[in-house]
Amino acid sequence: MKIAIIGGTGKLGTRLAALLAKSHEVYIGSRDAEKADAAAKAAGVKGGESRSVAGLCDAAILTLPPEAISGLGSLEKQLSGKLVISPIVPMKVENGVFYYLEGQASAAQQVATVLKSSRVSAALHTLPTRLLRRLEKVDLDVLIAADDKRAFEETSEIVKSMGPVRPIYAGPLSMASSIERITPLLLNLAKLNGMKTPSVKFVDWGQSSAVNTA
Repeated sequence: MKIAIIGGTGKLGTRLAALLAKSHEVYIGSRDAEKADAAAKAAGVKGGESRSVAGLCDAAILTLPPEAISGLGSLEKQLSGKLVISPIVPMKVENGVFYYLEGQASAAQQVATVLKSSRVSAALHTLPTRLLRRLEKVDLDVLIAADDKRAFEETSEIVKSMGPVRPIYAGPLSMASSIERITPLLLNLAKLNGMKTPSVKFVDWGQSSAVNTA
């Protein structure tokens, strides 16, 4: 699969690119083509201006700040009919504590509003950036919200190609805010409890051999 990391010049974007490049053809896109090329070179992938790589890809992952969502309209044509994955989280920091921004649609729903002809899913919110370099050694879950089965299945395949990571369907895109809220929670757990890289693993105790049913 050809995957574009849009806004992928930061740590999350470059590490995702390097990880996904083991199984896919990956591009890093930015409004600044030179910046994208430099980040892509460091990650061992290809780079270019966002519209260019969006036109080349089969699926896109948005590693953008929430305030950049409104500008995605310039990519609507290039991303029409394609899978677009949003790991974006609207949040703020007050007195050293992270808070999810209430009173608005989830970031993924905002993306779907702008990219009306794309198939949008919400995913990857609980994968700490520092773990992406050694994801093959950990066993984690990734929650996915999507309105159609095809978007969920394609997102799942991308997630599973990263390593021993289990994709879990969390419901339609209207559930994206519930997933996005986990990110500030994990950041607070790390900061307030001296944890380095907290993430998420769900256990079905009804099926677990660890449960004493006697």
